[in-house]
Amino acid sequence: MRSAISALSPLLPLLVAACAATPPAENAPPPLRPVTTATSTAVAAVDAGASPARDEADDVAIDKAQAEYLDLLVKVSPEAATGLGIHTRDTELEERESRAWDRLIEEEERFLKGLEERFKAPRASKRAQIDLQLMQHQLRVDIRRKRVERPLERSPAIYVTPLNAIFLMTARAYAPEVERARNVLARLERIPAVVGEARKNLLNPPKVWTQIGIERSGGAKAFFDEQRPFLLKALPEEKARVEAALKGATKAYEEFKVYLQKEVMPRSNGSFAAGRDHFDFLLHEDYFLDEDADGVLAIGKRVLAETDAKMAETARRIDPKAKGWDEVLKKAKGNHPTAEGLLPAYRLEVERARNFLKEKDIVEFPEGDDLSVIDTPVFQRSTVTAAYDQPPPFDKVTKGFFFVTPVDKTLSKAKQEEMLRENDHGDIVDTAVHEAYPGHHLQLSFARRHPSTARKVTDAAIFSEGWALYAEELMAELGYYTDEERLLQLEWALVRAARILIDVGLHTQNMTFDEAVKILTDRVHLERELALSEVKRYTTNPTQPLAYLTGREMIFKLRERYKAREGERFTLKRFHTEILSHGTIAPGLIAKEMF
Repeated sequence: MRSAISALSPLLPLLVAACAATPPAENAPPPLRPVTTATSTAVAAVDAGASPARDEADDVAIDKAQAEYLDLLVKVSPEAATGLGIHTRDTELEERESRAWDRLIEEEERFLKGLEERFKAPRASKRAQIDLQLMQHQLRVDIRRKRVERPLERSPAIYVTPLNAIFLMTARAYAPEVERARNVLARLERIPAVVGEARKNLLNPPKVWTQIGIERSGGAKAFFDEQRPFLLKALPEEKARVEAALKGATKAYEEFKVYLQKEVMPRSNGSFAAGRDHFDFLLHEDYFLDEDADGVLAIGKRVLAETDAKMAETARRIDPKAKGWDEVLKKAKGNHPTAEGLLPAYRLEVERARNFLKEKDIVEFPEGDDLSVIDTPVFQRSTVTAAYDQPPPFDKVTKGFFFVTPVDKTLSKAKQEEMLRENDHGDIVDTAVHEAYPGHHLQLSFARRHPSTARKVTDAAIFSEGWALYAEELMAELGYYTDEERLLQLEWALVRAARILIDVGLHTQNMTFDEAVKILTDRVHLERELALSEVKRYTTNPTQPLAYLTGREMIFKLRERYKAREGERFTLKRFHTEILSHGTIAPGLIAKEMF
């Protein structure tokens, strides 16, 4: 994604929160398990290629454990369950009372311990063993993040995330309008209590996270105003209750914004840096990488130099007299639609990319392929330029949403022009490829068909974002871009390489927020408003920014390995069908099933 919307990847409980880590305080919990790339017997057995003879009873037991795992996720995270397409708790919100929050973490810990004890030496199929690994690793990551990152105390945005679930309930027609509206109403009425917990919990957030909370709270009123017509149409006999709920929720966020500005901002002196130990833990446990922060950083530096050279070559073809690619790029950014023409331009390019792929016969299109290109919800616009929201994996509904953030008319003319310059023609072409075809929408349309419960609730950014960036380069290989479009596509490859440098720098090397912005404005030549939005997001989710390029490089390695195995039978379409059929799991796990 150009700008990720974390709530649109509803995995484990409250990873929808914008949060990051600090070094453990004196009263921090006991040290967690050491970082390893194979922390379960199942992993070791698959890695060694010498697991015991298969016992179908273990497959059955692991499948039963997946059902129990899903029940736990729904209990701990009803908002995330809505995003998954599970609507049994649509009247509830996430628990943000600190003691209840801790009890839920302890429940996750008990479940993880039970998995480890039940499956010490599983004799399951490779498919089932990988499903087991996913459950174990995702639980370890979620528990670790909650224990170390402490979002209730440090992330104001966690108290605004109920709006994500409410948006999905009104935007997706998974049930009759009356049913959805009643559930939305129940959640609206719970918002004041949820927001009230912030006054008890928030301590010393990083300044930038408090600013994000202020911005998102500031968008709440406009968001609730957008929901009013749906609610009144569905529940005309409950107009008074609807208006009271909307008024109460709006007031809660207006007061929360003031509270953040006047009381929390002055004491917002926390660090957003994850720290090296936590960062490497996430690389190994969440992404199944052998590389640590230094190894990933080396990848970023190499690709940054390679991409810079490609941009120089492309720019010379466009304008041999230009002093450098930045001069050519600056001129290309002036080729943009009007503010009113922004959404139609994106829709046109989505359709063009899909038609091109059908003509080239490079990928399959799963049944039910359905995509709408719409404006980004108001409350998410401060950190989102364009993003994709996948169809819920447990819903029959197959529609995905491609969000495009409209130009903010309250900004000055100069700021509005900055936004439009980052939505120039070449950027629109490339973003349509990344978010829609053959990027996120196509990949997730495949992933949702996998029968595994563990895979349905897993969205490994290193594959989903790696695939979307691979899709961009694939279209270049197929001759899709003009030179100008290729230059803008390469600029975003350069951004992804810079993200590795910034991600590692912010979280492990004491890089400051301003230094990160400077890399994007001076080295990559993003407009300042976009660079600020990008770096805000990078501070909140360590290792997510590096997932794009790291994942792309791993997918290209898989393609070469697959090509060597298949020989004359190799085709791109066969490879794409194969790699997309395993769900949204780390490339390292896909390799174990493919080879």
